[in-house]
Amino acid sequence: MNFDLSVLEQGREALLAGLLLTVSLAAIGGLASLLGGVALGIARIKARGIVAALLTGYVELMRNTPLLVTLYLVYFGLPMVGLALPTFGCVVLVLVMQHSVFVAEILRGGFLSVPLSQVEAGRAMGMRPFAIFRIVQFPQAWTASVPSLIGALILLIHDTSLGAAISLVDLTMAANVISQRTASSFEPFVAIAVLYSMLSWMLSRIGGHFERRSRIARQEA
Repeated sequence: MNFDLSVLEQGREALLAGLLLTVSLAAIGGLASLLGGVALGIARIKARGIVAALLTGYVELMRNTPLLVTLYLVYFGLPMVGLALPTFGCVVLVLVMQHSVFVAEILRGGFLSVPLSQVEAGRAMGMRPFAIFRIVQFPQAWTASVPSLIGALILLIHDTSLGAAISLVDLTMAANVISQRTASSFEPFVAIAVLYSMLSWMLSRIGGHFERRSRIARQEA
């Protein structure tokens, strides 16, 4: 079996455009998921009563619903109530809806890993609740969560490929287009597999750098 590089040469522009859109989608969706997940994770820890029950219900709903199903519900459902979003915005929204939940659960686990004795020591020293959160809890929870957060963001990069299901011209859709134009199914999908792997590897390396920095900062503190 021969690997025909001319197929990739013909589809070079489509692959580059798809790569740019995938990177944009991952960057915007990843940042928004991280910010939303931090807010949701803190809210879950602090909330009580009906608010806690609602947040738990939302988390369980998002965790147990396939992202593609959520994407279809949002993409086809919002126009029915007069809220039509562009395809790119729709995919970003769904990524944030689901992946902010994963981020929130990771951070919540990080907060729960902080020894209660340290929180009580802060109270005994007369620290205010926010000071305990900012100085004692959050830095340790963040350091403990960084490896899992990087894994969650890598999964988000992979999940951007589902945008092709609603005709978003990302890497996956670019490969489909090239395949249809050239009648070659193997080469374009090998190419995007390599590109997705490169994006994931780069994010893993960046995450490893931040993980080392956070550990060093923690040790120095």
